Amino acid sequence: MLKNRVVTALILAPSITTAVYLLDPIGFAILWGGTLLVASWEWGHLAGLESPLARLGFVAALLTAQLTGSLWVPYTLDWLYWPVVAWWFVFAMALRVAADRLLAIHYPVAVKLIAGFLVLLTSWVLMVWLRIHFGYQQVIYLLVMIWVADITAYFVGKRWGHTKLLSQVSPGKTVEGVYGALVATGLLAIGVGLWAGLAPIQIADFIFLTVITVGISICGDLFESFVKRLRGVKDSSGILPGHGGVLDRNDSLIAGVSVFYAGSVLLGIFLNTASIDQQPILIDPGSVGDAIEMPGEEGEVTEEPEPDNDAANPDSHQDHAGAVHP
Repeated sequence: MLKNRVVTALILAPSITTAVYLLDPIGFAILWGGTLLVASWEWGHLAGLESPLARLGFVAALLTAQLTGSLWVPYTLDWLYWPVVAWWFVFAMALRVAADRLLAIHYPVAVKLIAGFLVLLTSWVLMVWLRIHFGYQQVIYLLVMIWVADITAYFVGKRWGHTKLLSQVSPGKTVEGVYGALVATGLLAIGVGLWAGLAPIQIADFIFLTVITVGISICGDLFESFVKRLRGVKDSSGILPGHGGVLDRNDSLIAGVSVFYAGSVLLGIFLNTASIDQQPILIDPGSVGDAIEMPGEEGEVTEEPEPDNDAANPDSHQDHAGAVHP
């Protein structure tokens, strides 16, 4: 089991990080969207859809929402992450204080499908926004952070874990494992912050954001474990040896991206520029799909900015403060 887990991780981790580094935002949106489509097939099973045709219908619904994203996604930019973050915090508190009562409720299949649809779709939107507004560095850091938290929690829990975190939902998770994950990712944040040249106050903010993100990522793991417990299965599928399914491998990331994106926006943390004064470049809903344009004087958009190294690099936000408004 552990051997399969390690081998799969050694194959997936470098492959995914390389893809994130090489792909442009559109390519990344397709990659992450495809990953979530596989996860939606697995979610259909967890929700209680027995027929493969019914599960395909659920996958098709998510795909349709993705393909029509240019029509509605830009209008969610200013507010979407707030209800998503609120959902994860409320779920965490509810599960902590009333896990037994929540497990005893009979949830209609439609309720579980709607919940899964919204969770998967919003995680796709927010991850794509993270890639567009903050660059591939921020995405890779989020991935590595989640991986480090998962690995540390697993081994610390195995070695020193005694206090169950939420035994009714996930018997294998321990409080000691959570603490280990928080310490390890806090140290990771310090190292990455120093490497990126962040100011001391930014590093403090970065550590805080990392710790909160890891905490919410654990809620994502518990959310899927909660649904699996309702369904009576151990894994969402067996597609990834040692890890279960695609949903099992990405449940923490699906939840964590909401807080990480919101915190990156509010704190103004850009790993690719190390500038606290910059703000995300917002896409004009009327021109979604076009290249991101930089603001000219008095907030006007210049259609043909002078070519320079920064303008030629969509991942670089240096010297472009402010936001593009419709």
